[in-house]
Amino acid sequence: MSKEKPEVSRHKFLKTGAVTAGAAAATVAMPNVSRAQTVTLKMQGSWAPADPWNGFAEDYITRVTEMAGGRLKIDYLVSGAVVAYNRVQDAVHGGVLDAAHPVPVYWYGKNKSASLFGSGPINGCNAEQTLG
Repeated sequence: MSKEKPEVSRHKFLKTGAVTAGAAAATVAMPNVSRAQTVTLKMQGSWAPADPWNGFAEDYITRVTEMAGGRLKIDYLVSGAVVAYNRVQDAVHGGVLDAAHPVPVYWYGKNKSASLFGSGPINGCNAEQTLG
């Protein structure tokens, strides 16, 4: 008794593979995207309204809002609105604020190495050159 092996056709193999791949792609191509409500974060800067760093914070907020497609809103507050300029880190840590926009040199009291990343003359530039 001889059993004949079915003939393998390249065309049939590729056609079956294409149908299977198409079904898998259709399943993966339609991900469930969350349409969550807008999230609002409260962020305070360490800057007065006329300070150039305040402008940087506002530019950052504009960019984040655009990238998030309006699903993330940052309620930006200037220095002193909730806490003092040098206490924003503590306010974030304590849950009073969601975010802060200070410079690391204000953390000097917490860790002396923060001054290495602050606004001091560590890189040979004056304040205007550092801002540039």
